[in-house]
Amino acid sequence: MTTDNLKRCLFEQLAQIGKSMGHANRLLILDILAQAPTQVETLSQKLNLSLANVSKHLQHLKQSGLVVCETQGKQRIYRLSDPDIVTLVQTMRNIAERQMAEVSTILNEKLQPRAPLTPFNPGEIKKALQAESITLLDVRPEDEYQAGHIDGAINIPIEELGDQIEDLSRDKPIIVYCRGPYCLWSYEAVENLRQHDFDASRMADGYPDWEQTR
Repeated sequence: MTTDNLKRCLFEQLAQIGKSMGHANRLLILDILAQAPTQVETLSQKLNLSLANVSKHLQHLKQSGLVVCETQGKQRIYRLSDPDIVTLVQTMRNIAERQMAEVSTILNEKLQPRAPLTPFNPGEIKKALQAESITLLDVRPEDEYQAGHIDGAINIPIEELGDQIEDLSRDKPIIVYCRGPYCLWSYEAVENLRQHDFDASRMADGYPDWEQTR
């Protein structure tokens, strides 16, 4: 095989990764798997997609090496094959926000005005947690919180926030996070909290992004 053919062969393999990620549902699957290894049935429920549909997308991701499957009894549990996949999705997201007008418009005009970003950077959040001067609220489902969360965060899943909102302290700011920047639960939570006179804002990133900065 010539040098040019070898180079083309390598780029064709890279293209398989791009091809396997070229579907919104597959990116949504990766978003959930970035939180925790997940059963196929649970993915189907969380994405509101049929089991057959989810299984088909998982096979595409598996063939390109982005996910791996582990069998525990009758359960099939999928997880990301490499932590750098989170970084890969972050890079795609950053490029889209800079280069695609539609993405920028949705973020700047439709989402960001609903829920302000916290003025704290990650280092300041860590210090504030140690000083107990903020409440860090994780609004992801309990199973994702249990699989991994920011130290010091409390968990109230978004669907339970309305019932538990008065249990939160108004004596200090509340910073909300969820799966990532495009997870609308944090926007919804901040809106709800501010309507109840809480000093609330959201983190720009989610738990997987936080883990990447450690």
